[in-house]
Amino acid sequence: MIKEIFRVLKPGGICYFAAGNRMTIMEPHYRLPFLSIIPRPLAHMYMKISGKGNHYHEKHLSLPGLQKLTNNFISHDYTKKLINDPEKFQTEYMLKPESFKHKIAKFIATYIYWFCPTYIWILEKPHIQPDLKYKFKPNL
Repeated sequence: MIKEIFRVLKPGGICYFAAGNRMTIMEPHYRLPFLSIIPRPLAHMYMKISGKGNHYHEKHLSLPGLQKLTNNFISHDYTKKLINDPEKFQTEYMLKPESFKHKIAKFIATYIYWFCPTYIWILEKPHIQPDLKYKFKPNL
C-alpha cells in the first residue's frame, strides 16, 4: 500500500501516516499483553488459549521497520509534538495534560522513543525522486 501511496502522490504531496509499534506492551486489537512482540506461532497459541481467535493476523512493525517502509518519503514526525502539547493538537481527551499518563508518555517519547506505542508522521513525497535502485522497486 505504501508503494501505491508513493506512486500516486505528486512531488511535494503529503500523506498522514499513523502506525502502531510492534514493541508495545498491550496489543491494541485484542488487548492481550505482549501479543505483537512474541513469535507468531506463540501468538497463534496465545490467541486460542485466550479465546480471542484462532490466528493472529496483524503484522505490526517496530520503529526500524516503519522507517524502512517509509524511507522514500521525507518524514515529518509529529509523535513527540502531540505528546508534549496535547492541547495544541486537540488530543487532550486521550492524554490529559500533566496527568500521570502524560508524564509517562513524555518520558517514553524523550528517552525510549523506539518504545512509543504509536507513531504519527506526515509523509512528503520529495520533489526530486530518490535513487530507487537502493530502495524499494514497484512490482511491474
